[in-house]
Amino acid sequence: MGGCGLRRQVTIAEFAHECVGHKNLQRSKTEEADRDLSNALFATVYGAERQVLTANAAAGAGRALTDPQVCTDDAAFCTYVLERLLERVLPDGQKCVCGADASNWHVHTCTKLHGKPRQLRHDVANSKLALGLRLCGFDCTTEPHLNEVSKRRPDLLIMGLGTQAVTDVTVTHPAVHPRGGKRSDSHSGIMTYEEAQAVYNPVHSAKVRYQEKCRKYAHWASQNGLNFAPFVLLTNGAVYEQSRTWLRKVIASHDHRLTVTTAYDFVTGDVVAAVLRGNVHVFAVAGSGSGCEARAG
Repeated sequence: MGGCGLRRQVTIAEFAHECVGHKNLQRSKTEEADRDLSNALFATVYGAERQVLTANAAAGAGRALTDPQVCTDDAAFCTYVLERLLERVLPDGQKCVCGADASNWHVHTCTKLHGKPRQLRHDVANSKLALGLRLCGFDCTTEPHLNEVSKRRPDLLIMGLGTQAVTDVTVTHPAVHPRGGKRSDSHSGIMTYEEAQAVYNPVHSAKVRYQEKCRKYAHWASQNGLNFAPFVLLTNGAVYEQSRTWLRKVIASHDHRLTVTTAYDFVTGDVVAAVLRGNVHVFAVAGSGSGCEARAG
């Protein structure tokens, strides 16, 4: 289904032989099988769960995990799947090192984790993005100074033939605080559309983070003639839509041996894999060594 890349291979194998010599026939039959599977899944969920399933199954979900470039180990894949299915990663009853319940939301937002594992996850993802772009022929500088007096620094300056771009990498959790589900309309007891979007939209936090980074750096980038966009990743392996579009344009602007699609998949594959492996480290630190292996076993 969509971003997960899950299909019933038996179903596809049954009609594969019929498609030999018929252009686009296998694609149309596969799409039909996908629709049947999606309809069967949608019939089992309602309300907020259906909204999340719709977002996860969308063709534009932006996950690179199904690409062969994403070589994740079992622990990273286990954590990824549990988060995509809205399941708890650490065992039920597990406490965070700070003493609070180690829910997925808490682990991804706790400020008391030792060793700053989320910062490490960010730094590795940023390094992978820079490395991938360098292999595509770009010259990348990390944390360039905005000016002589400013202490603010975006993560990456990207230079190529006819290309001058800058980005700031950020990783955010798609969920909101559990208290976010509290209804605030005292008259009807029903959430407004805006409230529901903030609570249930899986990409709401990515949109907010994208806007925050734009307010911080966009004016400076424009003044210096730089093509700026934040590179926003979600902990569930998604890349924010506008970040994907920006990266594709940057890659397309430079002359290199790879096609835009191949280069994009190569770069994002390594970055997403770094985030997923970083998630395992974050959960391990929060649980004092208890990771998704304990849940999966």
